[in-house]
Amino acid sequence: MFKYPPVLIFLLLTMLSLASKSQDIRDTADYRALVEQANSIANSKLDSALILYLNIAKDTEKAGYQQLNWEAKMKAGATYSDLGKKDSALLILQDTYREIAAQRDSAYQLKVLIKLADYYADNYEFERAIIHLLDAQKLMTNSTPFPLRFDVLNTLGQVHKKMKDYTSALKYYRLLETDFFYQLNDFDRFLVFMNIGNVYLETKDYAKTEELYLKAYAEIQKIDDSANLALITYNLGNLYFKQRKNIQATKFAEKALKSYTVIGNKVYIEFCYRLLGALQYRFRNFQAAEKYYLKALQIANEIDNRNSLIGNYLNLAMNYRAWGKSTADTAKYEKAWKFHKMWANLKDSLYQSNLANQALELEKKYETEKKNAKITMLEKDNQLQADELILEQQQRRFMWIVIALMTIIIGVVVYFMVYFRRVNDQLKRQSRLIFDQKEQITDQNIQLQKAVNTQNKLFGIIAHDLRSPLVSVNNFVRLLNYYIADGRYDKITRMAKEMDRKNDQVLELTDNLLNWARSQSGGLTPVLQHISLNEILDECYELYLPVAERKEISLELEAEGNCLLWADRDMVRTICRNLINNALKFTPQKGTVRLNYSCTKTEARVSVSDTGMGISPDRQKRLFNVSKEDVRNGTDGERSSGLGLSVCKEFCEILHGKISVRSQENTGSTFTFTMPLYADELKELAALDIPD
Repeated sequence: MFKYPPVLIFLLLTMLSLASKSQDIRDTADYRALVEQANSIANSKLDSALILYLNIAKDTEKAGYQQLNWEAKMKAGATYSDLGKKDSALLILQDTYREIAAQRDSAYQLKVLIKLADYYADNYEFERAIIHLLDAQKLMTNSTPFPLRFDVLNTLGQVHKKMKDYTSALKYYRLLETDFFYQLNDFDRFLVFMNIGNVYLETKDYAKTEELYLKAYAEIQKIDDSANLALITYNLGNLYFKQRKNIQATKFAEKALKSYTVIGNKVYIEFCYRLLGALQYRFRNFQAAEKYYLKALQIANEIDNRNSLIGNYLNLAMNYRAWGKSTADTAKYEKAWKFHKMWANLKDSLYQSNLANQALELEKKYETEKKNAKITMLEKDNQLQADELILEQQQRRFMWIVIALMTIIIGVVVYFMVYFRRVNDQLKRQSRLIFDQKEQITDQNIQLQKAVNTQNKLFGIIAHDLRSPLVSVNNFVRLLNYYIADGRYDKITRMAKEMDRKNDQVLELTDNLLNWARSQSGGLTPVLQHISLNEILDECYELYLPVAERKEISLELEAEGNCLLWADRDMVRTICRNLINNALKFTPQKGTVRLNYSCTKTEARVSVSDTGMGISPDRQKRLFNVSKEDVRNGTDGERSSGLGLSVCKEFCEILHGKISVRSQENTGSTFTFTMPLYADELKELAALDIPD
């Protein structure tokens, strides 16, 4: 009967071991279910969730479930932070981190570093938060699970958003969206879109916020996550409220309220009631706003949220005041005063309470940091003792190497500084020389081009306008001999008049050519002196009166006093002669050419009007340019070169005057130019050879 005892004992131990493992698996599943239950409770009852997390941590520590123990502790630390118990939160998270670091579990090290970063960011210790996240990044490898990589980058974005460094926050969120898009699940994409939208909301870019929120709304609807669906629904309602899209805001706020009512999250139920009250207040539906605000106030009292109480007291005071103003109801004003007083009292009380809490929190934080500093100092002392031995050995070796390298580097730097300074000086001199030469060449090119253009225009006019009258004179001379031999003296008389007219044309054209060419080449220098405008106009009037009588044109001179100009006599005379000659040339028989002028304090204005052919608007734009296309003959076939008006414009500009034209086809034209009047200051400037 004792033949098989060892075998029986082995089988019994094996069965017990399997039973024990089965119990472990069941217990692990139970604890995970408890963690999920605590997560669900945390949405509405943080105190209850904290108690459950602490119990799970205690039980898993006894059972030896290390990773479950760490997870429960991290959850408890985060819940402590949410409840405002900052010192307890930091203590439990740091203890957990030391335990995990001792076990060298990189995955859980990443998790607890993220929790610590969240804690420091919530307390505005952004530098420590970033340091913990950078430490987390150093721990990441190619084998790190993607959810942990996602959490690190996402938390970096959240921390930078809290720091109001929106550019860096968007960088991390966009990195997740672009580089890891195909690795993201529906919930990850929801989270990324909502976080990017939150950044744009902070920067008040509501259009981009709406675009991202709608993407997040579409992603969360793909999965069964009522809490986050309610959150993005509320966010959209709040966004539309900010955009003053009141109908859409009401729709999403009501949907969020229904969802949170089912979930039982009283914090967000209060938010929804308050948002709906604000919308009704905006619609001036004060009764409905009162209903929503009172419900929000009731919930704020239930959850004992003083910040929410303050907001609701103020909203009710504003609503009753506006309601009373619109209905002239004193009872509403009394209610407004009542809630305003409650708001002021609670605000003062909360301010004092916050001061006391902050002082207590700072004291606890100081004690905690003092303990942590002692621990850190001990760790550093141990590390320093170990490092000192190595440093003493390496210090001497590196000292000579550094001295040698520094000597070489300094020598090389000095050499190149001297070399580059010489090269730079030489390049500057060459660059300056090249620049001066370039400017000189450019000026020469401009002068050359101007001279070529002047020459081309001059030759074109000589070839056409000057040659034609000379050819006519040549033909007249040949005919003259024939008529003398034949005794046709009447023809000779008529031919003499025609030759005289052609001769006048040649002289006029020659004068204009010479004046225009000199003005274009820069060789024309005005002789400024005080001159009488009356004398010049009288002289021109006497000169062109016979021409006017020959064409049966009435030439009239109208004067208002005497004007003394500061100008070049010949240039002013040329301007007047060209304008009068053109007026007579393009005015038909029985027409009128009128000269008049007037004086202001600083300038004289001379006008030459005619009742001639007039000028089209299109031709007026090109009137003062030398162009063969715009040349036309006078009313008696007189030739025109187009140079006269160009000369007038050039001379007016040289003498600091202006010329303009008003004309209507088949009605007539009026050419007006101005000249500066004589003044003692101008004479003194001319004597000093200073350009005025």
